[in-house]
Amino acid sequence: MNYNDTGKAIVQHCGGLTNFIHVTNCMTRVRMTIADPEKVDMQGLKSIAGVLGVVEDDTLQVIVGPGKSSKVAAIINDMLKGEAPASEASSAEQLSAVELKAKQAREKAKKQTRTKVILKHIANIFVPILPALIAAGILMGLNNVLVNTAASWALENHIAPAGKLSAAQIVLEQRHLLGLSQFLDIISKALFGFLAIYTGVTTAREFDGNAVMGGLLGAVTIAPQLAQMGLTPGQGGLIGVIFCVWLMCLLEKQVRRFVPDIIDVVATPTIVLLVMAGALLFVIMPIAGVVSNGILHGLNGLLSTGGIAAGFVLSALFPFLISLGLHHGLFPIHLEMINSTGHAPLFAIQIMSNAGMVGAATAVLLLTRDPVMKKIAKGAIPTSILAVGEPTIFGVNIPAGFAFITGSIGAGFGGMMIVLLGVSTNGVGAAGLSALPLIADGKYLQYILSWLVGCAAAFVLTYIVGKVRGYDKETA
Repeated sequence: MNYNDTGKAIVQHCGGLTNFIHVTNCMTRVRMTIADPEKVDMQGLKSIAGVLGVVEDDTLQVIVGPGKSSKVAAIINDMLKGEAPASEASSAEQLSAVELKAKQAREKAKKQTRTKVILKHIANIFVPILPALIAAGILMGLNNVLVNTAASWALENHIAPAGKLSAAQIVLEQRHLLGLSQFLDIISKALFGFLAIYTGVTTAREFDGNAVMGGLLGAVTIAPQLAQMGLTPGQGGLIGVIFCVWLMCLLEKQVRRFVPDIIDVVATPTIVLLVMAGALLFVIMPIAGVVSNGILHGLNGLLSTGGIAAGFVLSALFPFLISLGLHHGLFPIHLEMINSTGHAPLFAIQIMSNAGMVGAATAVLLLTRDPVMKKIAKGAIPTSILAVGEPTIFGVNIPAGFAFITGSIGAGFGGMMIVLLGVSTNGVGAAGLSALPLIADGKYLQYILSWLVGCAAAFVLTYIVGKVRGYDKETA
């Protein structure tokens, strides 16, 4: 991909630089807040070389693939530095950028269910944290490989702990790997140990509050002194943090209405912090703890009693959540499972959607006579095998139509195998081969087998349905 050409083409089809309010990116998408959606040429955007799909939501999302999204977004932002964006443009005939953005948000909210709006907010909270989650999760997985291998060796050779070192640490020291293991452990714990703080910061940003105040409330939930008040550090988890910071943002706006400007910088944060910290410690954390435990017990119960049927249904539904961008809304649940049990079995089921999409896209590649589709599929499939499913979802399977459905069904078979073989993860991150270091208890072969089953089932279903529908005879 020529990133400069792609960035310029996106700007052109979005109505020019003055039509942009804000540009950012996630793993696979360039996310743009547009002043006047009527100026956007959707067909033109979709026809840009390298663009795998376009999603219209609270932001306009152009899918270009992992690694590429940050570079294209950077190109557009560099262009915006030399041009006044819509947020700085002035016109008597237009609403201000802030008013326009608020109006667009209200109009979007009216068309969405309350549940979808909530999940969208949660997704936006975790998108900025996602790169760190992936990196720390992979490093944690690598460290787990070192520690588990050393622990097995110590058990087989009857090595006993000595002093402050465990048996596994003694083996690692003998192999000159103890320092590396401790290094990886520090990095992963620096994320997961303080995740409540990072979540507080991004939640405050999502709801237009003070980011550092949000992080401070997140820090309160993990303070070791909480035990003195009869609370457990981390009680209520990220659900409590998100809810508390959301209330903080509402309260902050209300307090500023009556606090005189001359003392605002001192009075407002002090009042807000006192009120919200009290509410957090005496109300929100206890209640959120009950809610979090209920969700975790409910999901664990579903997986234990629903068995392979639950695995099938959950995996088959995940591609639809991903296509709507709602899958990030499940991060609090995955992370709470890790915090409470050390494992995230639901995430292992979720990433089987990757297998289904790869299998379906491979069948489309073999069936289609469209040279453009073949080119897109050849680029999307390796990317999805390595990391994320969006390229195959938006570039191949949704455009093909039936392949998205058959791929989702195929993913369900992968979910069945995950439950049957007891595969789980000890971190969250990307899917495909990138998820291997995240797999818990050394069940790497079981994960690969589950992935292959989901991929094969999706391939067979898509190929058969494609033949029956005559997809192999269609041309561009």
